Amino acid sequence: MNNKRLIAQLKKVSSVPVPERKEEFFRTLAQQGLLRRQSVVMNHGEFLAGQLCYIEKWIWLLSGLLLLFIVWLCSRNPGSHPFALTPLLAAGVLLETERSRRFRMAELEYAARFSLRSIVFARMFLVGLMDTAGLLIVVAWVRSYFPYHLLRVFLYMMVPYLTASFLGSVYERKMRTDAGFGSLAICILSSAVFAAAPFVFRQLYEESLTAAWAAAFLLLTVSLGVSVRDHMHEMEEPVWN
Repeated sequence: MNNKRLIAQLKKVSSVPVPERKEEFFRTLAQQGLLRRQSVVMNHGEFLAGQLCYIEKWIWLLSGLLLLFIVWLCSRNPGSHPFALTPLLAAGVLLETERSRRFRMAELEYAARFSLRSIVFARMFLVGLMDTAGLLIVVAWVRSYFPYHLLRVFLYMMVPYLTASFLGSVYERKMRTDAGFGSLAICILSSAVFAAAPFVFRQLYEESLTAAWAAAFLLLTVSLGVSVRDHMHEMEEPVWN
């Protein structure tokens, strides 16, 4: 059997059947006004509100309990230890980042109405926004327990959180097959490092280093933004069905 004959037989077997009653179908749609009806467009607020239902409930519970524990610890022992707990908040954002891949739902969500990139970014944004808002409330609440001014308390809370978020985002981007234990380990390790740092470097929380903390905050914020951008870009890779 030559190639031309094989190709002809393949075309015959795989040919698309002629649609029946196609004109009648479109005429019915036109009579019902369905052809002129515009599809419902969901705005950004509705999209974000819808994603709230899909975020794991234990993330909100863990974040709330951890923030309350930080407030309680500040009221009882206003030292540097409460600052070392904020990296644990980053676990929620990091675990939401690759949840679709861990549950092998990424390919299905690629074909959904909203792209996987939009879904993941929305969930990361929501969890990160809630964590940041919670930390800002905590900063304003516990300010009276510390001899530092408000900016310093803010930096001491946010820099450890951003450190764990940045390192975890890089890890999540490189190790997609991980079950999430690596991100949890990064958060715990970051917390341990910031808890032990004052014993190694006693001047860490002195006012003279405020500029260094501010520089670290800006650098981590920009680095995290770049890492998230790269992560979102990689989610546009083609998926084989």
